[in-house]
Amino acid sequence: MQAQKKDYIWNSIGSFLQSAISPILLIVITRLNGVGDSGLFSFAMSLSVVFWAISLWGGRTYQVSDAKKEFSSGDYIVVRFISSLIVAVFSISFCVLSGYDLIKTELIMVLVSFKILESIADSMYGVLQIHNRLYIVGISLTMKSVFGFMLFTLVDILTKNIVYGALSIFIVNIAVVIFYDIPWMKRVESVGLTKKNIMQAGKIMKKTAEVFVVVFLTMFSLNIPRYFLDKYHYDQIGYFGIMAMPITLLTLFISFVLQPNVVNLSELLKKKKIKEFTKIVSKIDFITFTLGILFIVSSYLIGVWVLNTVFGIDINNFRIDLTIMVIGAVANAFVSIYVNLLIILRRFKGQFYTLLVTNILAVILSIYLIDRLAMLGSVLVFMIISFLQAIILLFIYKRSLKSVIMLNEDKVRYE
Repeated sequence: MQAQKKDYIWNSIGSFLQSAISPILLIVITRLNGVGDSGLFSFAMSLSVVFWAISLWGGRTYQVSDAKKEFSSGDYIVVRFISSLIVAVFSISFCVLSGYDLIKTELIMVLVSFKILESIADSMYGVLQIHNRLYIVGISLTMKSVFGFMLFTLVDILTKNIVYGALSIFIVNIAVVIFYDIPWMKRVESVGLTKKNIMQAGKIMKKTAEVFVVVFLTMFSLNIPRYFLDKYHYDQIGYFGIMAMPITLLTLFISFVLQPNVVNLSELLKKKKIKEFTKIVSKIDFITFTLGILFIVSSYLIGVWVLNTVFGIDINNFRIDLTIMVIGAVANAFVSIYVNLLIILRRFKGQFYTLLVTNILAVILSIYLIDRLAMLGSVLVFMIISFLQAIILLFIYKRSLKSVIMLNEDKVRYE
């Protein structure tokens, strides 16, 4: 119990700081450099997150829920190196084909490099989590966030250059991976990278292709409205990034509640303890719903005032837009929950088609609404798509769980 408490506390602190660093940096950039640089950084960071979804091929949830030990830790780590190489090629090609200027391209590439390193470190975190060392993950994330923020702020004050600032975060992460993450991983498990790992990595990538597509589509759907707002109304992208803070906070909350329970939920499923499994899920749903209502009410009453005060800007004209975005963020929190639960249940096809179709719909709605309604159109698209995804994924989860229960009952009868 004491070890679980330690894991929970440090994982919560580390996850909070990891999720908080982006909006906190936006505050620093907005106040030091202005809304223009803030919008550029926000867009580049969101784009790097999409590429990050590719480098996370398979995902830590799949890795730590591999209760049957089908693949080794080295296999999962090699997958990240391969997927990161793919991301490096894709991101450069994307920037060139999009015709971005030098500053925008440099910033995107630095942040993509940072996210690539983060995805490789995440596979090491999976090893630590399997060996009940989640608190080490939390300490690592804390160091990366605190030192990264301090160095970024110092560099930005001295140079007023966000590319140099982003580069400083990348350097901090390299140092922590080399001097902390790798040594700790080697303490809990001897992980050797061989030719066999490369062969197995190919099998993992094939086996987890559906997981990869699901995670990618989930990340991609969050950024569709942002991409089209940048395309049609570039002057408002900075404000969109600032108003997206509730999404970050709710995503952070999901990691607080869900990640420490992934291994436990996988074990309960393996042991066919469905009642205990559903009890934990119901508790997660209830807490998320309650917090979501508080977020929505708070954002409408004081959200604009808080953001005005923190960022030193004026978004009074976006009160309704902010409230709509927060409603969408609450729905999106449930999307994250059910995507992870379906990964644990190893049910991929339903969520793949759900996310694919809703993403296509998001693109169509974005072209029509954002061009005409600007910011209001972008938050409406986000809210509509998030609600559609949440409702459909909830239905798929309930149906999948029912099939698991029926399968277990059939096995009992047969035995």
